[in-house]
Amino acid sequence: MRLSLTVCGILLAIFVIFTDQAVAQRLESAAYKSPEGIQFVSYSTVWNEQKLKELYESLLKCEHGEELSALKQVILDPGPSEGKSGSRVGSYNADTQVIRLFEVEATPVVRTLTHEYGHHFTYYWLQKKESASPGQLTESSVWAKVRQLGGFPIRWSGSTLPYVHKWDPGEIMAEDYVLLFGVGGNPLSSKSANIVNMLRHENEYIPSAQSLPVLRQYWEQLAGLSRKEPIRLPEIKQWQAVEDREDATNRLVFTSAATQNYQLIQYGIHVVSFKDGQPINWTTTINTIGKELVEVNLDMNALRDTDSTASFNGFIQIWALDPQSNQLVYTPFYMNWFTYEPVSKKLLAIPPSFSSRGLTAMLKRDGMDKWPLMNMVMNGMPLAPVKRYEDKEGNLYVPLRLFSDETVQGLKEQRTTDNDGGRRIKAHYKQRDVQLRLDEQQAAVNGITIKLNQRVRRMGAEFVVAIDDLKALFDVTARWDESGSSLLMEST
Repeated sequence: MRLSLTVCGILLAIFVIFTDQAVAQRLESAAYKSPEGIQFVSYSTVWNEQKLKELYESLLKCEHGEELSALKQVILDPGPSEGKSGSRVGSYNADTQVIRLFEVEATPVVRTLTHEYGHHFTYYWLQKKESASPGQLTESSVWAKVRQLGGFPIRWSGSTLPYVHKWDPGEIMAEDYVLLFGVGGNPLSSKSANIVNMLRHENEYIPSAQSLPVLRQYWEQLAGLSRKEPIRLPEIKQWQAVEDREDATNRLVFTSAATQNYQLIQYGIHVVSFKDGQPINWTTTINTIGKELVEVNLDMNALRDTDSTASFNGFIQIWALDPQSNQLVYTPFYMNWFTYEPVSKKLLAIPPSFSSRGLTAMLKRDGMDKWPLMNMVMNGMPLAPVKRYEDKEGNLYVPLRLFSDETVQGLKEQRTTDNDGGRRIKAHYKQRDVQLRLDEQQAAVNGITIKLNQRVRRMGAEFVVAIDDLKALFDVTARWDESGSSLLMEST
């Protein structure tokens, strides 16, 4: 018995020695304290004090307010970690205001830190200004309405849906922070001038944060940040074969992201086609100054078998960066789908291939029955998606602003404010002057009264008309494609 106790004592002493050495080794890790008092602590030999200081300086380049001083600690750990959704590379504790970064010798640490700081930023300001946390939000909250998430399977407070990371409001907020306010901390690599995939949102099924100016304004007001005029999401205006070229070159024309004539914008154009289900990628870049339309040439031969004359499908994503204001926008993957005919060299807009890419089944598993957006195509050209408006009988509606020449120029549809309390709505589309009245089932087109299939409605902030009434109102034929959640329209 005494011998056994002695052996146990020796083993315990050895364990204590090695444990003390391990602790000592962790205590000997690098550390840096910022002027605000934020403790950066590294348990990785790769991250020394100088690199910790540089990490802090990257964080400073992200837009921030007084919440920065409330952050207590950033801990860098080379080991792995498990979270609610499995393996994770970062975490934020709102109670202790501590960020932990994992696998710091093998992952993009600055990108992870920006995301986790996004948690700190959003928790801090929601709690201070609205006495709430992301996990307490419901679909009726101010942020939910600003973020335009109606119809998406968001895991709101009280949701019975199984947890999915990308549908967590807190995770959406943190990713929004990266794209809206974290661009400055994640500069373009000096090894590449191509901004394609510079930063991406984890959830690309919802409306992009950068396409919602009111979302940036919401956080600017909450956090007291300096107001910036958001750059614009580029929209394709023309794609056609270059007539004086024998090769398969198509000219792509799209609207500028700039809001001022002096703005320098860096663009990256990413075109994806599919061969036997596998993607083929092609990119090009261009820098322009000002608000004029942007033109680039697309090499369609690079996206197909050179010996093949078969048509193929794909999509175009346009990335735009303003390096001066540190703003980045990019078109979502469900915009700008096309089919290309090599013989005629024609591009034609088509609905996105949700079903064939397995997206419909995946989104149903996540809890989404119908895509809440409508992809719009007019005369073979893609338009910006709009919210899906549908009544209880299943009738689909589209915003009136799409059929107003004034709206095309960036103005809202004209509405009178006369004795009827502002219920009269006017629109001018091509050669048609249209007058409608809210909640009524008739309209006047060039002075002639017509009966509508459905009454004119207001849904959310939009005045809408039924798809079935587009022909009578604007001489626009429309075909609905449910599989791609797309409205294919033709106007004369």
